[in-house]
Amino acid sequence: MAYKDQQPTLMGFMCSPFVDKITRKPLFGSPYARAVDILGVEAQLYSIGAALGHALRNKLDTLVKLLFVPGTEKQKVNEVLRLCKNDVEKNLEEFRDEFGQQPDTFDDFAFYRGIGHVLKAEGIRLSPREAFEAYLSGDKKVRRLFDTKVNTAGIGQRIMVLLLQGIHFGSIFSELTEKMYQNAYKDDKNFWAGRWAQGLTVPEELKVKSLEETERAVLQIVAVYASKYYPELIDPLGLMGFLQPSKSREQK
Repeated sequence: MAYKDQQPTLMGFMCSPFVDKITRKPLFGSPYARAVDILGVEAQLYSIGAALGHALRNKLDTLVKLLFVPGTEKQKVNEVLRLCKNDVEKNLEEFRDEFGQQPDTFDDFAFYRGIGHVLKAEGIRLSPREAFEAYLSGDKKVRRLFDTKVNTAGIGQRIMVLLLQGIHFGSIFSELTEKMYQNAYKDDKNFWAGRWAQGLTVPEELKVKSLEETERAVLQIVAVYASKYYPELIDPLGLMGFLQPSKSREQK
């Protein structure tokens, strides 16, 4: 299919609402987002990506066509995918080495791990969970760190990388993805409204309660995107059932 001017990639299509939601636009100065909001959205999109990768793990070659700008050299696409896959495996290995076990949830693997990197860079000797509890409790030092204003220029690309890594995680580690989602609901059935989300500015999209519901929600979004830009891939991706009846008739 011919490339349409200003056509977003699927990653841009999925990430843009999240970036827009956390972006603050002051009367003077550049748009910004709080550091803690960026960490929260990165973790959320990582877990959403994992659900998408899990759902389409046997159709990744087709899904990839939606993830990159049409016309991107195959060699470049393959190199990006290779590096992304390596990062996923390396990050999981580092987590296992540090904690001696698999991550229990995507909170542990993405959100708290991201906080850990921030704390280490600032030389703060608190665990990620201790630091976030301190943030919620109003600790001034931690709040200043977490509420740091980050210029939003470029964060879209950074967040899309996390989404792509999540897709790889869900496709490669499908059983672990299932367990991590299951673990998230043992004590808190409403995963997206869990303790970690307090104080964050997060979009309403995809606030769901299970891996199955997350997959259903994200596949509906992919179906809407594909129906507009890649209608020929609706059937190969098995998305017809995720389109609204009027959209489904248009594809026939």
